[in-house]
Formats: sequence, structure tokens, C-alpha cells
Amino acid sequence: MAGRMLPRAPEGGSATPHAAAAPAPQAPASLRRWVEGIEGTFDLAAGVGLATRRLRLAGEVVQLRAAGPAMLEQLWPAFAHLEDASGAEPALTVNLWDSESSGVAHPPLPRTDANEPRGAVYYAAEPPLQVAYQPGHSLMSAFDAESASAWFWCASAANLPFWEPAAPIRQIMHWWLTDRGLMLLHGAAVGTPAGGVLLVGRGGSGKSTCALASLASDLLFAGDDYVAARPAPDPWVYSLYSSGKLEPDHARLLPHLPRPRFHGDEAADEKSVFYVQDRFPGHTCEGFALRAVLVPRVAGAKPRVLPLEPGGAFRALAPSTLLQLHPARPEAMAEMARLLQSVPTFAFEVGGDIYEIPKAIERLLNELPT
Repeated sequence: MAGRMLPRAPEGGSATPHAAAAPAPQAPASLRRWVEGIEGTFDLAAGVGLATRRLRLAGEVVQLRAAGPAMLEQLWPAFAHLEDASGAEPALTVNLWDSESSGVAHPPLPRTDANEPRGAVYYAAEPPLQVAYQPGHSLMSAFDAESASAWFWCASAANLPFWEPAAPIRQIMHWWLTDRGLMLLHGAAVGTPAGGVLLVGRGGSGKSTCALASLASDLLFAGDDYVAARPAPDPWVYSLYSSGKLEPDHARLLPHLPRPRFHGDEAADEKSVFYVQDRFPGHTCEGFALRAVLVPRVAGAKPRVLPLEPGGAFRALAPSTLLQLHPARPEAMAEMARLLQSVPTFAFEVGGDIYEIPKAIERLLNELPT
């Protein structure tokens, strides 16, 4: 086929090696025809009726069109804090459907290797079109940059993997943000209307704890796991999702949180998912100017901010971000490096009382030059 079709790393885990000469799965001979087939399947599913919602993301209106209510019931809570009522023309329209609730069979699928890991992602591109397919989870994302349209299909809205309602259509967000000169980053962000901090690091470093502990303070919440960022010379962080994810046994450390909508099973490597909008609607925001980057680590008797070279922050941000982008653009590393060189970077020791964490962040923001 024109373009490319390559196996990618499993979702939410470490990369799984693939032989360089591994055969690509069979797909329609023309990517344009494949996307037209995906679009045609959505049009059939839309026969059950359309439900629409609009959100403002990174200063632009994004419209979600769902065939029936099932998909929005699952995906909208993460976007609820960004709801838009302006009536402005959408910069992106995302079409959502599942086969179970619509009664329409799956869109055209490539033939895949049955031995691939469950979370493997197959990716195809032929500008302006991109498609990603996860056969193990029956998820498909497609994007047409020329028409500013996208499609997201799953076999069953009721049986989505826990991370999808927590961070909906993330693959499409990555493609669309990239086209607009923005970056999707693996990180958390909290701050004030005057500016905030980006918290970066590998899983388990304390990003989520820092972000969710801040809900007990006056700080605003822009994200727990994924945010969008505008690079230098005027760095900015944009909120994508109002969700928070924690290991199930960690939730008891933050009793101010709302009840999780999804109770994770540690035995299945699942996290509990919370929606900040459920209890703290006044603490969510669309974003803020980026004032500093913090790399948390559990250490010390109380939260402490220490100077850190940009290279240390880069090593905390880049690997986990690049692992989750399909595909990671060649310039992504350079863009992240420029972002980290444009603002102060710090190590953030987060030992001791969890509720001292937001106080330490507030002190830092007050000390930084505007």
C-alpha cells in the first residue's frame, strides 16, 4: 500500500522489540480508499441518530459527533471542563462510534499478526491521512488533516480499556496538535491564572500525586497525565483532560478526591480513574503560561525544590512521551529540548506530608520572575 504500516509499542507499557524486517499487515491498497471506508461505516452507524458536544481546546473549537449516546457517555467526562458554547466554526470534527451499540459491523480492518502483543499499534500514513489500529483492543483512529476530520471506532463503548475514557482520542489529539505546531506531552500541570508548572517523569515518580494533591489548595488543575504545550518563545500549557489516574491503593492518601468512576484492579495493571470536574469544577482551567518544569521524586522529610539542569528534565520527559506517540516525529526531541531550555527546571522532592506539596509549588510560583 502507499504510505506505511508499522507495528508500534504496546499501550501503557514498555516498548516491545520488533524485528526491523517484520512484515507489515495487509491493508487496503489505497489509504484514501481505506479512510473512505472508515467514513462510510460511521455514516451507516449514524443512522441510529447523532449526539454532539463541543469543547475549546488550545484556543480552538473541537466538535465531537457520536453515533448514538454510548460513546459520549464514556468519553465526554474527561472533556467536560472544556465545554464550549460559542457557536464558532470547529477547527476539528471527530466522529465516534462503536459496533455494539450502533449495530454496524467494524470498519475495514487490515490483516494483522495474531502473535502481536495485546497493546500493539499499527500505523499508516499518506499525507494528509493517518490511521492507527490496535487489534488487541479493537480500537481505530483516523485523521484527515485536509478536511479537519477524524474518526474513532471501537468494538464496544462499554468495554473500553480504562485509559481510553481517561484520555480520550489521544492518538487523534497528537496528530491534530502536531499539525498546529503544538506538542502532546506526558506530564501533569497545575498553576494559577498567571502561570503554572509542568510536572514530568516516568510512571510512579509522583506526577499524579502532586497534581491531585493540589486540588486541596488554590492551584488550578490543567492535567494529570497528558497536556498539550506550545513551545518557546512564549511557552504555554493547555489542558486536555480533567481525569486523574492513581494506583488503587494510593487513592486513600488523598481523601479529598471524588469517588473513582473506574475502580482499578492492580492485579490487571489497572489504575483507578477520577474526574476532577465531579467535585472541583472551579479548579479546572483551559491552561496557563508555563513558568517552570518540575521533576518529582519521592524523597526527603518535606517537599523541597532544587535546581536541575534542563538535561535532567529532558531525561524525565522525553522517553515516556516518545514511547506513547504514534509516530514520534523526528523533530519531537528537539522541540522538547527547546521547551525545557526556555523555562527554569527543578528537581522536586515530595516526601512527607502530601498536602505540603501544593504549598511548595505556590511558593515557587511566587518567587519566579514574571
